[in-house]
Amino acid sequence: MRFQHKFVDFIPNTIEEGILYISLDYGTVIHKCACGCGSEVNTPLTPTGWKMIYNGEAISLKPSVGNWSFDCKSHYWITNNEVEWSLKWSDETIHEVRAVEDSEREEYYRNKDSQNLEEGLSDSVELPKPEPKKKSWFQKLLFWE
Repeated sequence: MRFQHKFVDFIPNTIEEGILYISLDYGTVIHKCACGCGSEVNTPLTPTGWKMIYNGEAISLKPSVGNWSFDCKSHYWITNNEVEWSLKWSDETIHEVRAVEDSEREEYYRNKDSQNLEEGLSDSVELPKPEPKKKSWFQKLLFWE
C-alpha cells in the first residue's frame, strides 16, 4: 500500500483511505489504518512520540505504527509513503513495550520539568556551574581558537 500525503491547517472531519493528513500547527499525522479496517490512526508528533521525516517528496514516520488498541492490532512502518508490514506482536510484548514507552516518557518529562525548575530558579538562586566539556581533537581542529 502507498499513502499520499496532504499538509493541512486542520484535520478534516472525514478521513479518506490512503491519505496521510499532516497538521504541523497541531503536531499530528492522521490516517486510516493501513490494514483497511477503517480505524483512524493518530500519530502525535512529540519529543516522546512519533517523528516525521519529509524529504520534499514523501513522508516517513518513526517509530512503527502499532495499532494495539484496535481489533486488527496491525503493525507497520510508513517509509517514503509506503507501508512496510511488521511482525504481529503478542499481547505480552505489547504490554512490555508500552511499559517501557511509559517509563521513557515519564523520565523525559521529569528531566524536562527539572530543567525548567532550574531555569526558573537561576535568577534567584546560585546554581553550581557544570564543568566545561573538554573538546575532542576534531573539535579543536574545526573550531581552533
